Amino acid sequence: MSEPKGVNGYLITKRAEGWHLINFHGDSVAGVFDSESMAIAVAEVFVDEAGHASSKRPKTK
Repeated sequence: MSEPKGVNGYLITKRAEGWHLINFHGDSVAGVFDSESMAIAVAEVFVDEAGHASSKRPKTK
C-alpha cells in the first residue's frame, strides 16, 4: 500500500474500494476513483462547499 499524499489540503488514500479524498476531519469527501492520479487531479481543483456537518449545527447561547 502506498503512503497517503496531501494535495490542496486533502489526503489521497487507498481504501478497499478505490482512491478517496479525505478532509482534515478524516471524512471521505470525494471518491471512489480508479487510480491515484485521478484522485490527485480532482484534489487539485476540489472545493468542499458543503463543509463539515458539525459546522452546520446551530450555535448554542
